[in-house]
Amino acid sequence: MSLILERARAAAHAWSVRVAAIGAMISAGLVAIDPATLQAAWLGMPTDVRALFPEHLQSWIGLLLFVGVAIARMVPQPAAAHRLGLISSAAPALIVGPVAIALLHHFERCRLAAYLCPAGKWTIGWGMTYYPDGRRVKAGDRITQEQADAMFAQLLARDFAAPVMAAIGRTPVTAAQFGAMVALAYNIGMGAFRKSSVLRLHRLAQIDAAARAFALFNKSNGQVSSGLVRRRAAEAALYLSNFAELKAQTFGEVTA
Repeated sequence: MSLILERARAAAHAWSVRVAAIGAMISAGLVAIDPATLQAAWLGMPTDVRALFPEHLQSWIGLLLFVGVAIARMVPQPAAAHRLGLISSAAPALIVGPVAIALLHHFERCRLAAYLCPAGKWTIGWGMTYYPDGRRVKAGDRITQEQADAMFAQLLARDFAAPVMAAIGRTPVTAAQFGAMVALAYNIGMGAFRKSSVLRLHRLAQIDAAARAFALFNKSNGQVSSGLVRRRAAEAALYLSNFAELKAQTFGEVTA
């Protein structure tokens, strides 16, 4: 059921991007037309055609054309249009850096044979419960190290980094903050991340509060897990660029 819901969310997101792109193209077209050109085109219409409209309606049409273009110039273009490349963006999309990847590898560890994780899900590789084609991991599955690394990179970029960036939107974010939030989403799932206090507080620019909110996700099967407590502390340290604390929480394995 969770896989179906995730696919439905992905489909809805894809359609929202298309709608936003269409809106961006329409508004960009309006912006490209100078109000004076629109007015001139209206005034240049044949007299017999303009005569079909009442005199007061002619004035209103001219005014609406002018106001419409003025508004189009003031309204920000949809963020989806920036992601599609229809409009240039000042800040390029971030990638998950090596420190965040090292943090993920430290806590996930790589296992080439399927195993049951503490949450009772069949897992393989770098903590993956499904393959890039959507198939669920099942008992008896085995993969190579090369397959594990390739699948991790693909799933991290497609199913976590890109959706996390979309969820953050145009809120300012540093590379360390982005990596920490991707690491959190990789562990708790995108559905939980989208509803998390971490995301909500980050979007409100309440950085210290957002960092503290990582600690809320410290339970496995309803019980506080010491491993998750340490993992959340490491992610919060990365979020705050506190690399000394990050090193301490990972026993010296993860360093900037």
